[in-house]
Amino acid sequence: MAKRNTYQSNRTIYGTNDIYFECKSELKQRRMSSHEKSPLINGGDIGIESHDSGKKFSPHPAFWNTVKAFAGAGSFALPWAVSQAGIWIGSIGLVLIALLSNYTMGLLLKCNIEFVSQQMDSERPPSYADLGRRAFGRIGELFVCFMNFSVTMSICIAYLILIGENFGELCHYNQQVIIWFVLPVIILLCFLTDMKYLGYTSIFGALSLMLAMGTVLAYGGINYSIKPYEDYKVDYANIPLWFGVAAFFFCNHIVVIPVSHASGDCARYPRILDYAMIFITIVNVVFATLAYLYFDFYVDAKGHVGVPSSITQALPQGAFAQVVRMCVVFELTCSFPIVCGAGLNVVDSSVEFFHRHFSAFPERDTDDNGDKLFFSRNWKFYVLRIALTAALAAVATTITNFGSYTSLIGSLMLAIAGFVVPPLVHIKFFPDQSRLQFVFNIIISIFGVGATVLGTWQSIVALINPSD
Repeated sequence: MAKRNTYQSNRTIYGTNDIYFECKSELKQRRMSSHEKSPLINGGDIGIESHDSGKKFSPHPAFWNTVKAFAGAGSFALPWAVSQAGIWIGSIGLVLIALLSNYTMGLLLKCNIEFVSQQMDSERPPSYADLGRRAFGRIGELFVCFMNFSVTMSICIAYLILIGENFGELCHYNQQVIIWFVLPVIILLCFLTDMKYLGYTSIFGALSLMLAMGTVLAYGGINYSIKPYEDYKVDYANIPLWFGVAAFFFCNHIVVIPVSHASGDCARYPRILDYAMIFITIVNVVFATLAYLYFDFYVDAKGHVGVPSSITQALPQGAFAQVVRMCVVFELTCSFPIVCGAGLNVVDSSVEFFHRHFSAFPERDTDDNGDKLFFSRNWKFYVLRIALTAALAAVATTITNFGSYTSLIGSLMLAIAGFVVPPLVHIKFFPDQSRLQFVFNIIISIFGVGATVLGTWQSIVALINPSD
């Protein structure tokens, strides 16, 4: 029993679409580092601003923390997703997915509030993994941790793809070669043991994203026109691809629990989440719809007609567009080690073997004077990061369609995290819930499983046969 308790995570802050991530366990407390932080991003490269639970409720920072957590790489694939489902299904469907995602995030928040109400005041706020453990035991905790690790590594691959695409356009060089060219810089950044310095780039990252989105729409409005409705042709068999990208963007469930704690009052945060989701949905649905209407007849350098799988590919070669690409490359390069470190922190917090052999500080992270150590003296720490980063780069160089890749990750991983797990956890937390809610939760989980299977299969086919 004592050994099992050393695995239990006391706090996890993380996020897919770019945020701060912290996963602490009792085994880490033995290292005298109970306040160590590891920032992360999810689909958006943003840091969560922490607020002590003893402070008053901070609705405005909580709102913008939520918005920043959703801002990221997923936005660049949304126009391509709309092109796979058409203007009506694509745009209205995004709103429906946002509503469903908001509902299931609300389920997690209710479980979180119930968990907190039963805690001692001295205990740390629970994480998504803690909810998994409470609902399904050690297996539930490990499943959620594995899911979060897989998501963060997948986001790292997405960043490498976008770095290759945008840097390749800057240098007029092959995307795959560019990834390996940038990799040494990324590896050196991954050696950092405290990511707070890179976390300062989060606001710059949000501005870079908005600048890129605005530039795309401005360029589309100036150089293209919206055609008559009948000119837009759609193959509705590709709707599962649309779903995967929608899930990649909106299923950001690993973010809401830490943001709710950072707000100062997790019981009042759900209303803030509702407002933030309205804002996020309006901005991104409008962007995706207009970009689809402008660029559905775009012709790339290889003669392919249609919306690019990453909309930044449609940017022109002018000086301003090149500056936008440089900002995106810089931001993603700084975000990669934050996400990668957060994913590894998940494993470090739940698997004692990993902590003993691959942690930056297996024993303690302070010197004899109590000062925090900056560099790790564990050679396995460096070997693992070199090998893992190289493996992620190798995968990224095989991806030729960013949209199909984000659809695969959204269907295979984020749909499970967003539509399958939360309803089941809610059922375990509240066994006396009404029959109507019980049935509705089961239907959502079944929908999540079915959409995961269809979206994953079609995404794999699209990656293998991109010409189809």
